[in-house]
Amino acid sequence: MGNLQAEVSVYYCFARSGGTLINRCLGCISGNLVLSEVNPMGSIATVESQARDWLGLAPAQQYEKLSNMTYGEKILFLADAAIASQRRLILRDWCTLNFLGGIHWDYFFPSGVLEQDFYLGRYGLRRNSAVVSRRAAGVYESLTRSFVHLNKLSVDDFGLAYLAYAQAVSLFPVIHFEEFCETPVPVLKKLCDTLRCNFSDEFVTAFSRFVNCTGDNNVAIKSKRGSVEQILPLEDARESPAWQAAAKDDRCREADRLLGYVQ
Repeated sequence: MGNLQAEVSVYYCFARSGGTLINRCLGCISGNLVLSEVNPMGSIATVESQARDWLGLAPAQQYEKLSNMTYGEKILFLADAAIASQRRLILRDWCTLNFLGGIHWDYFFPSGVLEQDFYLGRYGLRRNSAVVSRRAAGVYESLTRSFVHLNKLSVDDFGLAYLAYAQAVSLFPVIHFEEFCETPVPVLKKLCDTLRCNFSDEFVTAFSRFVNCTGDNNVAIKSKRGSVEQILPLEDARESPAWQAAAKDDRCREADRLLGYVQ
């Protein structure tokens, strides 16, 4: 169905797990082109608008054609365009959409399936995939604090969704966001090696100037990391009721175990 030589990099990152900061770090490195929070079931900013406005892969005469393609066709087209320009297409999957209800206004009943991998496979795209994870308690506390429409999300519903996500991605190499914040250069180098994309340690300062992505600018309460100029160790709100509830939840603990965290 597609060009069997076409290859993309994909990183999976549940909401509030550091996906935006990683996006900025990867995107500021020359030769990397990151599609930000895209998924077959929806996107924060459309694939074609990002390709035109941020990546330079869809000039005006091709924009309408790209808009009328299916999701898989779009990614295949852009992967080939990136390869032709000797650059690397990286997908930041909006995977939360597939596991947690109420994330997207048009998609209330998540499938519980890692749809990105499924769709790309159907179009013959080779994937170099990795996961950027954060402990479940930190994710839950941040979700309920940052999004007004999720501030009543129960720990039971979150634990069910996060465990399903962890089960779906656990076979891929996992990078811990907490570790990245402690030692960003070696951890991002490991991620880039896994994704087979470009790396430069200049990202440590260059990331703060990179703005062509979605993420922290879409939350009601702005993330501290959305405007910082240096990467700092992650500070969890361990005293908050939400953090403590998730830390004790069996599903959250099992998700953490699957993602390689020591209990």
